Amino acid sequence: MTHPAGPVPADRSDLAEAGRMLLRTVLPVGIVLGLALAVYGGTGHDLTIVLQDRFPEDSEYSGLFTIMFSSALMVCAGIALGSLVVSRAWARSTGDAGAASPALRAGLAVAVLCVFLGFDDMMMVHDAVLPGAGIPEDVGLAAYALLGLVLIAWAFRPLLAERLGLTFLAGLALLGGSLGGDVLESLFEEDHPAIASALGHAEDVVKFLAYVALCHLCVLLARRIMARTLAAATEKAAREAVERSGRSPGVTTTGSGRVPLRVTPGRHAAPTGAMPTVTADADLTRPIPTPGPRG
Repeated sequence: MTHPAGPVPADRSDLAEAGRMLLRTVLPVGIVLGLALAVYGGTGHDLTIVLQDRFPEDSEYSGLFTIMFSSALMVCAGIALGSLVVSRAWARSTGDAGAASPALRAGLAVAVLCVFLGFDDMMMVHDAVLPGAGIPEDVGLAAYALLGLVLIAWAFRPLLAERLGLTFLAGLALLGGSLGGDVLESLFEEDHPAIASALGHAEDVVKFLAYVALCHLCVLLARRIMARTLAAATEKAAREAVERSGRSPGVTTTGSGRVPLRVTPGRHAAPTGAMPTVTADADLTRPIPTPGPRG
């Protein structure tokens, strides 16, 4: 079953959905990002400027990609939340649960996770805000990890029902790779600064690709939610149209609930209200004869 708003649901396996996300979204963005960094670095600029967090005193380009990808993450989360609002409003106003699905719960959990990640990265909450308020960075990271696990546990079962479990895990794996690169960077920072710098650049790129994967997931969930809501609305409108036709004065219906064919009154028309009949031996291949001129 398909709908103009998209598949309801997509007829693909969990593995196919994950592969589709990696090939159609993550890989193209990774190629464009790599080319942009190659051009920027090839002109003698320091990649750290555009990949690091926002430090305006360093350069006007400081934190450029952090701002871009964090903003995209929160925008896509807003798209998912908007679809949830529309679907919930439809269900409340009509009492129709036809649009309800695991995608609602999964969309809410993934959207909250994306807003959380994007806001923290852009505003440097765990890097600067919490330490500035007297909260050690390790404590903030531990709290973040706990909250992240809660959101993942909340989202994972409905995502499995939507055949998006591997897609979600792929995004989380990229996030985990980013965290691992951050740890390795700190280990090499004192003794091997060149290696630490390369690891830091790689860690940032992997983090941005994780954001891209989560953006894909948010938009895909929003599309499914809206497709189901529109399908439910279309079916409801069709049922109501049939019911109104059946209740109209002077309109009779057949046993199947269909409105019988009527012929416009005229010289060669059947009497008003009469139903055309066809005998069993009638030749339906003959053309309808054209009336001759009046005498």
